[in-house]
Amino acid sequence: MATIPVLIEDWQYECCGDPFKIGDRVTWQLCYFNELGELLSEAERAQLSLGVEAIPDSEDAHLNSGELHAFWRNPSTKDGLVEISGVLYEEHHDTHPVPKTTGTIKRIRRLAMRHRREDGNVWYREPGTETFTEMWESDLEPDAPAEAEEARWGIGMLVDLEVSLR
Repeated sequence: MATIPVLIEDWQYECCGDPFKIGDRVTWQLCYFNELGELLSEAERAQLSLGVEAIPDSEDAHLNSGELHAFWRNPSTKDGLVEISGVLYEEHHDTHPVPKTTGTIKRIRRLAMRHRREDGNVWYREPGTETFTEMWESDLEPDAPAEAEEARWGIGMLVDLEVSLR
């Protein structure tokens, strides 16, 4: 068994996420995109060695090991093994041609990060400013006004998901 960090973005959960708590067994569609790595420090990112297979008639690939499956858009490699470092996240809106992942929730943390305003009204995340709040179950509480004024916004929840790998 391995514990994999999975990001559930606020907007995905608020739209159509199902409530969950520590100990629940869940089945989620996971995706991997290296550009989301900025959301977490190196210590919080998924560090995995996974099989990678090209998806027929597509530029995309299927990452897998045991119960763990993830969609990878336009990867650098499409066959064999690959070392990944980044963020796996749960996807509600797009359907991808890879199996869903089933695992047990071991930990839930609310994730917030400072943002800075540049170029007028464009907000950018500030890597390295993430903060976590331990939770027992999923939550939709919005940021407190004081936090929003300081430009510290919720990103979502980081869930430690236990899955069986090869």
